[in-house]
Amino acid sequence: MHNIILISTSHTESGKCNSDELYKIIESINPEVIFEELPPHWSDMFYSDSFDMRYSVYCDRNLSDRRLVVPFEVKCIKKYKQNYNIKIFPVDIDVSQKLSKYQDEILFMNFTFMKYDDYKKLDNEQDSLIAQEGFYYLNSDKFLDLLEEKEIIEKNIVESKIHKDIFHTYKLFRAEHYDNRENAMLQNIYNYSKENQYNQAVFLIGAGHRKSIMQKILEHEKTSEIKLNWTIYGSKQKTSL
Repeated sequence: MHNIILISTSHTESGKCNSDELYKIIESINPEVIFEELPPHWSDMFYSDSFDMRYSVYCDRNLSDRRLVVPFEVKCIKKYKQNYNIKIFPVDIDVSQKLSKYQDEILFMNFTFMKYDDYKKLDNEQDSLIAQEGFYYLNSDKFLDLLEEKEIIEKNIVESKIHKDIFHTYKLFRAEHYDNRENAMLQNIYNYSKENQYNQAVFLIGAGHRKSIMQKILEHEKTSEIKLNWTIYGSKQKTSL
């Protein structure tokens, strides 16, 4: 039947956004497959029996710290796998090497955004709501609205004459970190679904991708040979695309 529920998450635990809460959500869905936002080589390492989960759990979203990133989703899924028969399928691609060449430019770009009080206020509000409301907020229209406000400010900044030097960096970062990765993840899900039968799956992806991945799903459904039954996990109810 190929039913997939898209669940927005955050790779760093904060308040109600934690592995235990995610475990409850996955358990309530009872999927046969988990499509995860990890490249295969990271997945192989994280889920190996010899991997030490004591590594620091840190989301290196700005490429400012090169420590090993262990998303808390891994902790949740490893626990889930101990109790349930589940297939884990990594769908992401690794763009870190390509973006690392522009590390200084990306750091400067993010530093520039945070210099603006209205942007910093939204960023702090987002972090606070994630901690207070967890997955309820991450999978809500309220999150999308705040994300859109931040993106509008970002575009206004990079398109201004005073900051035209970061315009290219912004376009490159959005193209690699969002478009290329999202298209690859969806293609990998559709390819897997062509070759494998399942009734229920979940796709865990960072909430920052929520808006753009939903748009790309609609595009894929128009052109793909196989049709998947997508559902968007919401704060109050599950909303089908």
